[in-house]
Amino acid sequence: MKIIRQIQLLFILLAIVPLSLMAQDCVDYHEIGDCMMDRQKGYKIYSQSKSVSMSPKDTVEFNIVFYGQKDYIFSFCTHAKLYPVHFVLIDPASGDVLYDNANDRYIESLGIGFDVTKSLTIRVGVLARKSTEEEIEEYLGCLGLLIQYRNYTKKKVNLQM
Repeated sequence: MKIIRQIQLLFILLAIVPLSLMAQDCVDYHEIGDCMMDRQKGYKIYSQSKSVSMSPKDTVEFNIVFYGQKDYIFSFCTHAKLYPVHFVLIDPASGDVLYDNANDRYIESLGIGFDVTKSLTIRVGVLARKSTEEEIEEYLGCLGLLIQYRNYTKKKVNLQM
């Protein structure tokens, strides 16, 4: 009787393990994907960096608070078949579009500074220009948003008399 239970348990484990291996884990994609090539010296990784699993049909919105007196760099990365990444920065209070990377031929990184604390909504989608229609229908890949920051540099004032 014990052997039958052990065999049943083994069968269940063998059935579950391949399913978990097939699922794509995107939790830390912004730390291990192509985003890491955009790491800048002197910048720290912002804790609100994100990674999600998405298809070319999806649009994702991130609501992020950016603190004042800091420079930020946004870097987006995804699987080669999902490029280019289209992102839009939106003021959540007014709904105004502050920046759209379509105007800059879908650049993947953007540097911006804030004098005061500001909330932004970042709407992101992938255009998948190198994918076939079948791949667009079926493909699910990772998208990473790496956010780096540093404090504003202190400016020295030269006084001449």
